[in-house]
Amino acid sequence: MKRWTAWQNWVAVAAGLYTVLAMTWTTDVGSSDAYMLTGGIALVVIGVINLAAPGMPAAEWVQLVVAALVVASPWMGSFAEGMPAVAWHTWIPGVVALVASAMAIQPAMRVYHEHHPIGSH
Repeated sequence: MKRWTAWQNWVAVAAGLYTVLAMTWTTDVGSSDAYMLTGGIALVVIGVINLAAPGMPAAEWVQLVVAALVVASPWMGSFAEGMPAVAWHTWIPGVVALVASAMAIQPAMRVYHEHHPIGSH
């Protein structure tokens, strides 16, 4: 897999950017801005790492966990109930990043095993 070509990681980066930018057109509810900013930036950073250095299954798993935390953040930050519109601007990109991240794990495992065959120590 070539650097900067994994569409799944581009999707995660775009979802992170959307999450951060959504703060500009949604109403801050409780700690929603903090959760959206943190989760969005984390998705962008891990997505860029995965794009720059493909074939690291552990980093793809980290991206999956970050995406799951973005999905969970409206409940963790107590803004799922108060203003559902803000929550939807977190849930949708979080689920998109979660699905894309899950789809990136198998190709990363394949690349990793091509470069690190079992028994080649």
